[in-house]
Amino acid sequence: MKNKIDLTTGSILGKLLIVAIPTLFTSIIQMTYNLTDMFWVGKVWNMGLDPDEAIAGIGTAAYYVWFGFGLILLAKIGTSVLISQSAGKNDVKLITRYGNSGFVLMLLFAAIYTLFGFFGVNLYVGLFNIESLNVSMYATDYMQIVSLFGISLFMVNFFNGVNDGLGKTVNTLVITASGLILNIVLDPFFILEEVNIFGIIFPGLGLAVRGAAIATVIAQAFVLFIYIVFYSTKFRPFPINLKKYFSFKLVKDIWKIGLPIGIQSMLFTSISIVIGIMIVPYGEAVMAIQRVGSQIEAVAWMIASGFQVALASYVGQNFGAGRYDRIKAGYFTALKLLVPYGIIVNIVLFVFAEQLFGLFFVNPSTLAIGKTYLEILSISQLFMIIELTTAGAFNGLGKTKIPSSVGIIGNGLRIPLAIVFSVSLGYAGIWWVVSISSIIKGSVLTAWFIIYLYKKKKLKLVLS
Repeated sequence: MKNKIDLTTGSILGKLLIVAIPTLFTSIIQMTYNLTDMFWVGKVWNMGLDPDEAIAGIGTAAYYVWFGFGLILLAKIGTSVLISQSAGKNDVKLITRYGNSGFVLMLLFAAIYTLFGFFGVNLYVGLFNIESLNVSMYATDYMQIVSLFGISLFMVNFFNGVNDGLGKTVNTLVITASGLILNIVLDPFFILEEVNIFGIIFPGLGLAVRGAAIATVIAQAFVLFIYIVFYSTKFRPFPINLKKYFSFKLVKDIWKIGLPIGIQSMLFTSISIVIGIMIVPYGEAVMAIQRVGSQIEAVAWMIASGFQVALASYVGQNFGAGRYDRIKAGYFTALKLLVPYGIIVNIVLFVFAEQLFGLFFVNPSTLAIGKTYLEILSISQLFMIIELTTAGAFNGLGKTKIPSSVGIIGNGLRIPLAIVFSVSLGYAGIWWVVSISSIIKGSVLTAWFIIYLYKKKKLKLVLS
C-alpha cells in the first residue's frame, strides 16, 4: 500500500514519532485557534466592552462545541481504528468501504449538531442561569454561528481521522495549519474596530464575539475546501463513492468501536456543563478563568494527544498484522518519554501560573483566581497525560470500552464531590475535585493496561 505509513516494521520509537510529532503540532494548531480567539477578544476593552464577559460568553458556548466532539469522536475513532487495522492487513478495498461508510455517519452527526445548535440555542444557554445579559447574548451569538457551519468542523475531523488511521498525520498538520494561518489573519480584523500593525492603523469590522465566531468558521470551511480538492486527485487515500462502497454493516462496526468513546466524551462535556453551571454564581471572572485555564492546560496534553493518536494507529496496524510483540514495546516506549514530560509540565504550570494568565488578563483579582486554578490543576497533569496515552493503546486494539468506562466513572464522581467540596472551599473546591479525579483515572487505567498485558504469558492470548 502506498497510501499509508507502515508502522509494523522498523524502529518502534522512530515510527511512533513519525505519527506523533505531526499530531503534536496539529494539537498546537487547534489550541492556538482557541487562544487566538481569546487573545483578541481580550482586547475588546478598546471598544468599551468587558473582556471578562466576552470570554465568559465564548466559554459558555464552547461547551456545546465540546459536546459536538462526542459525536465527532464516535465516527472519527471508529473509522480511524478500523482503517488502521485494515491498513495493517494491506486491504485497500476494506479501507475504501470503511472510509465511505464513516463519511455518511459523520454527515448525519453534522446535521444533528447544526440543527440543535442553531434552533436550540436558547434552551442550551438557559441551562446556565446566567444573570449577565451580555454574557448570555455573547454565548448565543457564538453558538449559533459556529453551529450553522458545523459541517466544516465535522468533516474536517473525519478526514483528519482517516489520515490518523493511515499514519499520515503530516497531511493533517499541513492542511490544518493553513486554516490556522487564515484564522490568525482574520481574527483581529473581524473582532476589533481598529488593528495596529507595525504602527499603521487598519480599520476592522468591530464584531467582537461574532467576529471571532465568523473568523473561525471561515478558517474551518477553508480547510474543508482543501480536503475536497485533495480527494479529487489521484493522491486521495480512497475514492468517495457512496452508492458503490457504503455499507450499513460497516457503519455498525464503526459504531461499535466509536460508541464508548463518543458516550464518554458527551458525558464528560455534560459533566463539564454542570461544573460550569456551578461556577456561574462565582462571577464572570471565575468563568473566564476556567475557560482560558482549560486552554493553557492544553499545553500539557497536546503532546500526550499526539502519542494517543500515534499509539492508536501504531497498535491498530500491528494488531492487524499480528505483530503483538511490537504493541507492548511501543506502549512502554511512549511512557518513557511522556512521564518525564508530565513531571516538567506539573512544575511549570505551578511555578508560572500567574505569568501565564497575565497574557490574557490585567485585573489583579482575576490573575489571583487564575493562579489558584493552575496551582490546583497542575498536580494532575502527569496523570492526565498517561491516561490519554493508555487510552490510545486500548483504542488501537479496538477495546474502547475499557478506557471509556474508566473515564465515565471517574468523571461522573466529579459532580457529587464538587457539591461537597464547594461548600467549604468555594470554586477552588470544584477545581480540586477535577484534579483529584484526573489522578484517579490516570492511575487506574494505566494499572489496568499493564495488568492486561501481563495477565497472560503471550499477548496474543489476551487479544483473542
